[in-house]
Amino acid sequence: MEKSDSATDWVVRLQGETAGEADWLAFDGWLAESPAHGPAYDRALALWCELDAAAPALRRRLGGVSLLSWRVSAALGAVAASLALGWVLIANHMPVAGNSYETAIGEHKSITLADGSHIDLDGATRLTVRLEEGGRYVAMERGEAIYDVAPDKARPFIIAAGDRQVRVVGTEFDVRSRNGAFSVTVRRGMVEVSPIEGAEGSTLRLSPGDRIDHIPGQPDRRSSGVLADEVFGWRSGRLIYRERPLSEVVADLNAHYPQPVVLADAKIASRPFSGVLSLDDEQDVVHRLTLLTSLWSTSTRSGYELRAEGDAGR
Repeated sequence: MEKSDSATDWVVRLQGETAGEADWLAFDGWLAESPAHGPAYDRALALWCELDAAAPALRRRLGGVSLLSWRVSAALGAVAASLALGWVLIANHMPVAGNSYETAIGEHKSITLADGSHIDLDGATRLTVRLEEGGRYVAMERGEAIYDVAPDKARPFIIAAGDRQVRVVGTEFDVRSRNGAFSVTVRRGMVEVSPIEGAEGSTLRLSPGDRIDHIPGQPDRRSSGVLADEVFGWRSGRLIYRERPLSEVVADLNAHYPQPVVLADAKIASRPFSGVLSLDDEQDVVHRLTLLTSLWSTSTRSGYELRAEGDAGR
């Protein structure tokens, strides 16, 4: 495989139509070689995107001149970055214009955007999409969705959820934002997860098989070797967990069933759970969960309450 030594080389290589998983993994290795490689790539990508987007108009305005000074190009990149950041801040703090999509509890919906990207929405999910000349933006208010982003080097795809934003050019990944807990799992390509302005944290790049879990006020947790097919299982009616907290399991069940499931004791919320739950009859699902976790369930007027075994008689 041809070696790429500079940020510009990597931009050209990864924007090519033949770029595959091996290229993204090699790129991840190059990023790890030096802390200077990440910022250099970001600058080169910003310049690439701005030049590509501005080229037709500039040729018309400049009578066919095809080269710009680096100073002008850098200025264009700075303006674009400011606009993108401004949109992300607006998306997190006030309603924005765009196409909104929403699913009810237990409902799944698949949409295809005008750029060819696909989004599969899980139950109890709401998001707003804006497709613009300089970028593609999603404000994810709540829920979970699988994104299969069509490559477009001139228009990065940016998702704002809580105090984090996800930036990609073309890839497939799952974003979950429920009850203050945020996660991203990558199946194909590479994504960049970073805090919005004013939020704590650092920028992280995720490769295929990587997952990031974030809860405001707590250190981010990064996992590698994650099987994306398991995370994507909800799309085919199965919830698959490997050492995930019970609070996450309950939040997922409440996105799929109308009768809410609650934990009677906050102490068991962090208890790890591993298992597969098929999304059929809710009562059966809750029963199987109790068998797998040694919990007790009690039917209430509104739904189900889960207790630790020693608290069953309360």
